[in-house]
Amino acid sequence: MRQQHSFLSATLAELTRRRVLRTLGGYAVAVFVLLQLMDAAVEPLRLPDWLPTLVVILLILGFPVVFLLAWHFDLTSGGIRRATRAGILSRRQSGLLFGSMLLLTAGLGYVFYVYYSGVFAEPLLPAGAEAAAVRSFSAPQNSIAVLPFADLSAAGDQAYVSDGVAEEILNLLAQVEGLHVAARTSSFAFRDRQTDIREIGRALNVRTVLEGSVRTAGNRIRLTAQLINVEDGYHIWSHSYDRELDDLFAIQDEVASSIAKSLVDSFAGLERRSAGKTDSLAAANAYRTGRLHWWRRTPAELERAIGYFAEALEQDAGFAPAYAAMADTWLLLSLYGNLNPVRAIEKSMPMIEKALAIDPASAEAYAALGLARQQIGQNDSAESALRRAIEINEDYIPAHLWLSNTLGDQGRLPEQRRVLEQALAIDPLNEVMAVNLAHNLRTRGDVEAGRTLLENLVEVRPDSTMLLRSLAQHEFYSGALFEGWQLARRALVLEPADPTQVATMAKLWLTLGEVDQADALLTEALESNSQNYGLLDTRWLTLVVAGRLEDAERLVREAMQRAGDDLPTGLQRVFNLRFGMLALARGDDLEARRRLAAAVDTEDEVAHEGDTVLALTLLAMIAQRNGDAAAAAAWLAEVERKLSRARINGVDDADLHYSQAALLALRDDPDAALRELTAAYDRGFRELWLLEMDWRLEPLRQTPEFLALEARMGEDIQACLTMISETSLAMR
Repeated sequence: MRQQHSFLSATLAELTRRRVLRTLGGYAVAVFVLLQLMDAAVEPLRLPDWLPTLVVILLILGFPVVFLLAWHFDLTSGGIRRATRAGILSRRQSGLLFGSMLLLTAGLGYVFYVYYSGVFAEPLLPAGAEAAAVRSFSAPQNSIAVLPFADLSAAGDQAYVSDGVAEEILNLLAQVEGLHVAARTSSFAFRDRQTDIREIGRALNVRTVLEGSVRTAGNRIRLTAQLINVEDGYHIWSHSYDRELDDLFAIQDEVASSIAKSLVDSFAGLERRSAGKTDSLAAANAYRTGRLHWWRRTPAELERAIGYFAEALEQDAGFAPAYAAMADTWLLLSLYGNLNPVRAIEKSMPMIEKALAIDPASAEAYAALGLARQQIGQNDSAESALRRAIEINEDYIPAHLWLSNTLGDQGRLPEQRRVLEQALAIDPLNEVMAVNLAHNLRTRGDVEAGRTLLENLVEVRPDSTMLLRSLAQHEFYSGALFEGWQLARRALVLEPADPTQVATMAKLWLTLGEVDQADALLTEALESNSQNYGLLDTRWLTLVVAGRLEDAERLVREAMQRAGDDLPTGLQRVFNLRFGMLALARGDDLEARRRLAAAVDTEDEVAHEGDTVLALTLLAMIAQRNGDAAAAAAWLAEVERKLSRARINGVDDADLHYSQAALLALRDDPDAALRELTAAYDRGFRELWLLEMDWRLEPLRQTPEFLALEARMGEDIQACLTMISETSLAMR
């Protein structure tokens, strides 16, 4: 007779006899080692985020499998043999043990399925929208998105009519006080996408969505529109309009007005704005089309935008937004195109004044005024004008954008982020706003959030050179050199004539030590864009790195001559900084000190602005080697003040740590300086040319830690160049 034992004691004894506990212990150790190795390999191997979760789940579910194998089989010197059946567990106790194991495994599997089912699902919504879809629905009560109308005509040639109707409805609804209207740049991103209306509404943060269609038959046209509730997907309102095809503009105006009136009647407590609009349908259409090109931010697109704004003014000479649009486009051309910044200000100010004379409450004019003041360094007055624009029309996205830039220039990063997030709530798919928010996140050390934001938008718009360029810079300057280079090359292939793409790629080549590659790109681009600021700035840097100091000085003098005598303060500081650095390279400390002092921003701003910190630390270095310890200490104290304010505002990027390293090196604290350099490297700093040339780091240059850091950076760069070479060979 088999002696009866308690279930617990019998189970433990049988597990020991069959070596199950020892086997499970060995499996647990193996799992621990594997997870440690995977944790170390995820980032370097760029493994997908879901893979570690999947591996952990499989390993956990592997425990019952190992249990069963150990229970039924023994590993002996003669090989694997089936275990003996005899044991102290009764048949009832064995059934209880395996029944419990089965229930536990099934329960664990169910928990994993419920909890992680969303992890492996294909995301349907772009950046920001996915998070919005899973949180509680909290869109403004009176909010709407107008989708592009579908062209259902037999020939499929009425897209211009369907777009015109949708855009005119957007224009009319934007004039309604109290109604939140999703911007066109976001709502029209869902053209031809088979996405559920409820998902679209949540992505755009609106409670209602208007969709429609256009169908033609002979000389008649039918336009159908329906307003849909996002929460339940049911129709609130729908109507069809049948018209003769005699005057498309008149049809567009009439139908859009009728739909807009019906929609406004569907909401409560709304009133139409009246200021700053036009009665000319042609002027309104030209203005809207110009803004579409305007958002794309390439020189060619900005030039096209100016043409459309001029056409709008030909149709209605009293259309204030078109004057403001002309002004801000010229200002943007000084950044992205081939227009001298001084000339841009001269051309824009009369247009802004004209717009304000026509409509003293023009949000577009105040926003353009804020942009102009920002570009000449008047940040306080720029902020005032931009906040006035938002007060007039909180849905005017450019005002939010330029306000965020003004706050960023002053280092007010938490405020900048808040403004950008508020704007993206209005226009969730706006590329320019997303690019600026991603930069804010990376500057504050949240690299992954910035990357995710850009990557999700690139999935929606894979041919957007603006997004590709921004993601390239995000990756490259976070230390992922090859990934950044690939994205920059992709953007350059799509827009080879865009100076911004060329300047970005040239800077990447410069960091990789390929000065000739950078120089060739810039030389060719400057032949047709001789006054582009970004190209000239990168060209100057390339000449300095190449040691061609005379050519670099000639480039600065030519730029000054083109700018004329009435230079904005910001440009004066830039030119003085460059002359000061060139004088320092020649060994002329007196001239360098004079020029660098003139390059320092004397306004009490909180920004950790690279040029100002560079000028201050170089001044301290000159003072030190000329025996002026008091002046050196004063300059360095000012640097410390700026860096401290930057840290308080959340800055935690490679530039901040590199500046801190330069400060500590000049204060003769090499250990702390080397720690800051390492922190800069950890955050993506790979500018080996700067490390090798920087006069401020001379006290560190022969230390083992500095030499080791140089070697690591050199290895990273060489690895990237090897992958570039292999990629180029594979493409041949």
